[in-house]
Amino acid sequence: MMVLSFEGWFQCRFAVDPDPSDDLRGVSGPSFVVPGEPPFDRVVRTNDFVCPRWPRTADDGVVVTSVTIGGAPAPAHALVGARVRLRDGAQFQQRNLILVEAAWSTPIDPFDLEIERDGASLRRKALWDVTRPWLTVNDVFLDPALLNPRLNTASIQSAEVAEATGVMDYAKTRAERARALTERLERERDPMARLALEKRLRGLANDRVLVGQMLAATQFMGMQAVYAFPLDGPPLVVDPGGALGGVVGTSQPWPLSFWFGGYDVDTLMGYFKGNLTLPFLAKAA
Repeated sequence: MMVLSFEGWFQCRFAVDPDPSDDLRGVSGPSFVVPGEPPFDRVVRTNDFVCPRWPRTADDGVVVTSVTIGGAPAPAHALVGARVRLRDGAQFQQRNLILVEAAWSTPIDPFDLEIERDGASLRRKALWDVTRPWLTVNDVFLDPALLNPRLNTASIQSAEVAEATGVMDYAKTRAERARALTERLERERDPMARLALEKRLRGLANDRVLVGQMLAATQFMGMQAVYAFPLDGPPLVVDPGGALGGVVGTSQPWPLSFWFGGYDVDTLMGYFKGNLTLPFLAKAA
């Protein structure tokens, strides 16, 4: 077996309750578009971020952090450092409890995972039904037998999320962010950038007066959504130079386990961490 472990920050620019999930700018909820940014699109990005907000940067994306083959670490493997992407416009598909019943339950659809570095890549989808690969969440949300295997378990105030993100005190983190943004505003001269900073500061200031909104803003920072399901669509393995060091199984499903968590409504980014297991036959030495 080859196990690829990955982690890093993800971005999802979307409106949250009490706004409709398809709101393009964010009005009543704690997430919103600021001047200079395009409308929300709800896409989950693990790299190639759209207008990342300070202190997050384009370099904060998800990468493969380690590879093991047959249980042994392979620190020099070609996929260490590979970018991990969700292709085809992945979205969290809760839709304000229209598609699911539990408050913290949110299927992801479509789910098309790609891992790539220097021309070597692995890509595969998770299908709702391998006999009907065209199905989407809109087709299956009333069928528990198809929907439930792709649903997450959830926890709030997760210790694992805190250790990954470094956020040990939600309210203190937002207060420190407000002070840092105020300092940046004092130095900023670009009118559009100033407007963006001012709007972010108004959102952080609401913690003092909007109790319900403050709760959402802080509890998102500790929430963890845990998933485990196989990638079972048609696999794509590209390895023109033999960098993978062996043969990846393509008739078998690829088990995947991961979590999303630590979502920051100010930066519109959170943390993504998991493991992909591949059937693998290493080349003889």
